[in-house]
Amino acid sequence: MEREARHLYAGYDNHVIIRDLTLRIPAGKVTALIGANDCGKSTLLKTICRIQPPLKGQVLLDGGSVHEQDSRRLASSLAILPQNPSAPGG
Repeated sequence: MEREARHLYAGYDNHVIIRDLTLRIPAGKVTALIGANDCGKSTLLKTICRIQPPLKGQVLLDGGSVHEQDSRRLASSLAILPQNPSAPGG
């Protein structure tokens, strides 16, 4: 499954951390995000995995927006293990 971000803007409230990022993560390959502290790596992962919505732009999984897909369908093909895991309520 190919993952892609197109003209992605991500951040918190109105504070933009990632500006106009276009990224393609090929299926079947290992991809690493490397960068200094506070450069936006975690923000990018949270936006790609639908933990937070993009401020602008799209995050796609096999051509469909991850923010518009059914949660159960998405969970079968996308997962994240955060640094500080916590179980969702309910």
